Amino acid sequence: MQAVRILQDYLDDIAAAVMSDDYPRYRDGVVLPLHLVTHTTNLSVTTEDGLRSGFDAFRLMLRTQRVTDYIRLVESAQAIDQELISGRYVTHLIADGMRVNDPFQSQITLRREAGRWRAASITNALANSRWPLVMPSLANTDPLKGPDQ
Repeated sequence: MQAVRILQDYLDDIAAAVMSDDYPRYRDGVVLPLHLVTHTTNLSVTTEDGLRSGFDAFRLMLRTQRVTDYIRLVESAQAIDQELISGRYVTHLIADGMRVNDPFQSQITLRREAGRWRAASITNALANSRWPLVMPSLANTDPLKGPDQ
């Protein structure tokens, strides 16, 4: 249960940093290199410039799609040891009450460094092979029906 709470607090804090354009707070929650795995590739973000560029591009995508709510909800988490937690979560991107894309699952590993939990690796269910991960809009979704689940 403690691992679930730690992961949810982490995800909420990082989402708040992203939504408020607080790069220093976001940066403090990431280990370099950060390993990203998608359907098509494995990526490593190894530099400060690369991380900042990805953060800025993700923020631009959120603004372009008018995202008002960036919600990540833990499905499960476990402590691997005192310094590592691994967990699964679902991401929801909402623009004024409407989904921007279908919810998608991710797996994350957090490492505790200097008393702070930081993301060391993320695997997600997006078929996207570049950093930053840019998600398509649901422009063709029937707004009354919502996305297919």
